Amino acid sequence: MWNSLGLTIVTICVCVHQLSAQQQQKLLAINGHLKNIIANAQMLQAVVQAELGQNIPNPPVNTNAVYSSFLEEVELRLKALEDNTAQLQMRMGSSNPSCPQATPPPPPTNVVVESATMDNVSSIVVRWDPPNPVPDNLQYKVYFSAVDETGYQPQGEVVFRICDSTQTSASITDLAPRSKYQVRIGTVAGIVSESSSAPEFVETPDIIPSAPTIMVIEPKNPNTVYLQWDPPVVAGRITDYVIYYKEDGDATEMMEVVSQQPNMKLSFFVNDLSEGTRYVMQVAARSNNGEGDRSIPREVFTIDFNPPHPLNLNCTSLNKTAVILTWEPPVLLPTDGIIRGYNINYTDSRYREFYLYKSKDATVTQAVIDGLEPATVYYFQASSRTRKTFGGGGAVVMCQTKADVPTAPRSVQLELSRADPPQLTMRWIPPQHTYGPLVNYTLHWGVKNGALRKEKIDPTRLRWISDFLDDDTVHEFKLYAVNNVGFGEPAIQVRKTPKRETIVPPNVTVDRVKGENNTTMLRVKWDPPLQPVKGYDILYRKFEWVYSGRWALKEIGDPTALMTEIIVNKPENSFIVVVQGKPTRRQAPQFQQMNPFGNPMGGNMGQPMNRGGPSGAMMGGQNPFANGNVRMQGNQQPGPAVSMSQPMMPGQQGGFSQNFRP
Repeated sequence: MWNSLGLTIVTICVCVHQLSAQQQQKLLAINGHLKNIIANAQMLQAVVQAELGQNIPNPPVNTNAVYSSFLEEVELRLKALEDNTAQLQMRMGSSNPSCPQATPPPPPTNVVVESATMDNVSSIVVRWDPPNPVPDNLQYKVYFSAVDETGYQPQGEVVFRICDSTQTSASITDLAPRSKYQVRIGTVAGIVSESSSAPEFVETPDIIPSAPTIMVIEPKNPNTVYLQWDPPVVAGRITDYVIYYKEDGDATEMMEVVSQQPNMKLSFFVNDLSEGTRYVMQVAARSNNGEGDRSIPREVFTIDFNPPHPLNLNCTSLNKTAVILTWEPPVLLPTDGIIRGYNINYTDSRYREFYLYKSKDATVTQAVIDGLEPATVYYFQASSRTRKTFGGGGAVVMCQTKADVPTAPRSVQLELSRADPPQLTMRWIPPQHTYGPLVNYTLHWGVKNGALRKEKIDPTRLRWISDFLDDDTVHEFKLYAVNNVGFGEPAIQVRKTPKRETIVPPNVTVDRVKGENNTTMLRVKWDPPLQPVKGYDILYRKFEWVYSGRWALKEIGDPTALMTEIIVNKPENSFIVVVQGKPTRRQAPQFQQMNPFGNPMGGNMGQPMNRGGPSGAMMGGQNPFANGNVRMQGNQQPGPAVSMSQPMMPGQQGGFSQNFRP
């Protein structure tokens, strides 16, 4: 059975009708040991009370005995109690096989203890699983006690019995917040001894504090607000204060946690705010049981701030499309706000478009601005930026990107301006981007896949007239715009001249003669051609191994003419002369526009074309060696044609061979 103190009284299982004399003697010995234990315990109690100065009613016989010291007497009595207890255990250990000892049931398993505090009152809930196996007549006993920091039980355990074996939880209420307790669960079946789970320790949570009161809220600078508050009226042990704030009208809420340290003031500086902005702020207190209500919202305006512009803005050209800017942060006063970054506004010298560069933060003091146009002047201005606004700009800095070659000339057009002999006129408009003044236009032209001639054209001119060209021949023209950097990409045109019927008069001769005022003239003679003509074309130019000059043309409208004279300005030069008869009837020439592969537009690209004209065309000019109608007049004494006195080239018979290409 259980007494009121929760102590277990050991019940000895005896068989009364089977006791022998030996067993009776054993029981008497056990009883004697119990008497000795009780007597020594009473003596020890009397010694302690005597030491405390208390009167002892009916003291034991020898409590007034003289002893050397209090500690020695206590030690003596404790030793006697220990000896008597050991002897009793020896007597109890030799049990009767016919009367076995009782075995306690297993303890419960998975004991879980939880605590909660509400309305300044704490409670503990303990849960467990039944032992395995579950004995008959199983009951539970819940042992509960308050403990200090070291685990000592100053008031002992409180125990209560649960007779229903199906009940595996218990609730202990009306406890103090922020206190430590020990809980264990015992199991007992019938009248046998009990087993117990290991003790579980738990601390009840503190109370949840009430709301603090904000007493002071004021701005200190454009980005800082000072808060001061009173502690909650209801408060246990506060662990933290939490400051909640947001911009008025903004749903995004921010927070600052203020840890509660010893002697810590109930105040805080909220930093990194936006200048010139209305904020709503609240304060809440926390304990280990959670966060309490927030204080009444309070509003505050931060101070306005117009940031000064950065200093010493400098610009350096990096390449054709980029510049690098550097600057220094402005000087700030202690009462100034926070600069979050810098803005760079820029445009070109024509103010066509305006651009903005923004640094990521205020630590950036240089920027590379790319995507610019070559050889272009840009204007840059820097300003400081806060979270809400930006200040005025500093001095404007001018910077020019490095030059690039110009783009290609545009809208290039070729047209046949003369059919007999063929001559083309080219027109164009300037490049979209010249990147500085143009030095000239340079034209590379000639028979396609042959040698090229190079001509420079004044940059103010947008038209070019070709030399007299070979008929029935594909010519290629590459027009470049040139500035101080160099040549840009060319505009390419390919054209094929029309095929003509050519009449070659026989026996052409050229003599050098003197005219009036000691002028030098070329006297050109020929015999009548076999076909009727309506006149003659006389083409002539200075002889050059590398063809750079142009043909000159003298037209003769008399079909019966057999001689003409040409005045030359430089008598020391040698000249090439070509005589061609004009047919009386001529088919209208068809001028073909070619694709870049040298074929007529609409034809099969890349297929070779059979030229109908004579071979050996001269560098894109009129072929002076076709059909033997060419004569060369050098710086020589008057006499027969070149074929008679001028040194001959290999293979020349009465003039230059047709396969010669100067």
